[in-house]
Amino acid sequence: MNFLFSLPLVRVASLAGAVLLASCGARQPVDAGASSPCMSDRECRADRICHEGRCRFLDEVRAQMTTDHSTEPVVVEAVEPDPPAAAPRELPMFMGGPRHNGRTAVEGPQSAPRALWTHRTRARVFASPILSPSGAVYIGALDDSFSALEVDGTLAWRFTAGDKIYTSAALAPDGTIYIGSMDGMLTALTPHGEVRWQLDLHAEIDASPTVGADGTIYVAAEGVYAVEPQGAVRWHVATAGHVRSSPALHPSGLVVVGTPDGQVLAVRTGGEVAWRTAAGASIDGAASIGDDGTIYIGNDLGHVLALDEAGTIRWRFETGDDVRATPAIAEDGTIYVGSYDRHFYALSPDGSLRWRVATSGRIRASARIDPSGRIYIGSQDDFLYAISPTGEVLWRHNIGQDVDSTAAIGTDGTLFVGADDGGLHAMR
Repeated sequence: MNFLFSLPLVRVASLAGAVLLASCGARQPVDAGASSPCMSDRECRADRICHEGRCRFLDEVRAQMTTDHSTEPVVVEAVEPDPPAAAPRELPMFMGGPRHNGRTAVEGPQSAPRALWTHRTRARVFASPILSPSGAVYIGALDDSFSALEVDGTLAWRFTAGDKIYTSAALAPDGTIYIGSMDGMLTALTPHGEVRWQLDLHAEIDASPTVGADGTIYVAAEGVYAVEPQGAVRWHVATAGHVRSSPALHPSGLVVVGTPDGQVLAVRTGGEVAWRTAAGASIDGAASIGDDGTIYIGNDLGHVLALDEAGTIRWRFETGDDVRATPAIAEDGTIYVGSYDRHFYALSPDGSLRWRVATSGRIRASARIDPSGRIYIGSQDDFLYAISPTGEVLWRHNIGQDVDSTAAIGTDGTLFVGADDGGLHAMR
């Protein structure tokens, strides 16, 4: 079995260089005056950003935001935030941690929530919001922007990538923020939005990175990479095509992804391929890992597969269309996943159907599960749903456009989710 290793270029940023200030992103901007017309941050010079169609100094924008209501988040109803709860927080990365089980340690809304605020970008928000231990909300969008927001929706800072951001961020224990973008860059940012380093993988990154317990960053592009916290590639296992599946970390020391040629691939954390299992069709979503080590993943035939840690398929469940979401796993072992057949499914650990809920749109988003077992899931029918563990729809909230983003829940119970209207929506 052949393993291809590569050492893509690491770009170590000088924090003293003005071109790498967080407000302008990582590319050398073209010459533009402080009040020049613009469409993006890349058209502005030095420490200026594109704000309301003009190149403006970041400090000037922040000052204006405190006095000019037109630059504040869109507030639907002012609600004073509750004090942070004392509950332990999930790990700040896609689906709440490296196993992607979708559980969160805080309660979400039981009854229909009220809209609090909306942060507007200029393009779809496919990524899932990630919440930092300090309370910041991080979100990427297809307008190349990556934003850090305060709990009330105020913009703290914004980084402009070289291309669209489909991925959710992943945070290291020291606060370093890792994001991937479609220009092939894996970027490490400080908690203040400054570039620490960039690693060029020379291929689109549209799968969310995952951070291991030792700080290693696992990221997918043309294969699977393990990257040191300092930005050097530790190993690379090539695949036959582009991987869109966020790496899941198995407790036995496996890095698990799905591939476009229809395989579930498991790589040991040292870089050796452990096994490959044919899944029968292309895989776009990530795997999730149950408490007993079972691996769950969906494919474009509409199948949900359960595999053991040796790669043996235990069972398949067939939905009516593509399964591109990552399965979520409740504490009792129930597997929750949506399908392009417009249904949301609850499966028993043995693969039998417990119940399903119909929506009016395809389901691309993955589900989140709160400690009471309530499930929060978006659909392309423009609604965010809350569903009980028995399959009762508790409420649904009209976002206005497709909801492909996976929701996050803050310590005060606030729900955050992105949508195709270009907004990050906060509701409670």
